[in-house]
Amino acid sequence: MSPFMEKMLLLLGVLCCIQVSTALMCYDCNSEFDPRCGDPFEPYSIGEVNCSKQEPLEHLKDKYKPTLCRKTVQKIYGKTRIVRGCGYIHDERTDVECVRRSGTHDVAATYCSCTKDLCNGGNSLTAPWMILPLALAAGCALLLTSGHTITFQSS
Repeated sequence: MSPFMEKMLLLLGVLCCIQVSTALMCYDCNSEFDPRCGDPFEPYSIGEVNCSKQEPLEHLKDKYKPTLCRKTVQKIYGKTRIVRGCGYIHDERTDVECVRRSGTHDVAATYCSCTKDLCNGGNSLTAPWMILPLALAAGCALLLTSGHTITFQSS
């Protein structure tokens, strides 16, 4: 087999391993029921949800689809609760800044929304697992542009 064909097969193999998805993945939890959902956030065993496959909220069913991730920090009578999940309505602050709303002096909420996978886990807008496909693609590009050949031996 020619070196060019070997490189093409390797590239094809790597591309087959990369999962391409248009669905938005968000963390889905409530610190009232799971303390790991609070801050500091511990995402390692928190549930992730595919927002496009979630049952739409009844009052938004025919109007909006979930297109963003949201983190809400509620402070009610001195108790803080953090809720993470899918969101439906974009505004000019999405991916930029959080919105603070107050009721009385005992009720306040801060809403943060973002449009990248698993971005409602913290301040970062990109998920750490996205580094692996980028590293694989960079390695393949280096391999294809270098003058080295790879030989496969069968036993």
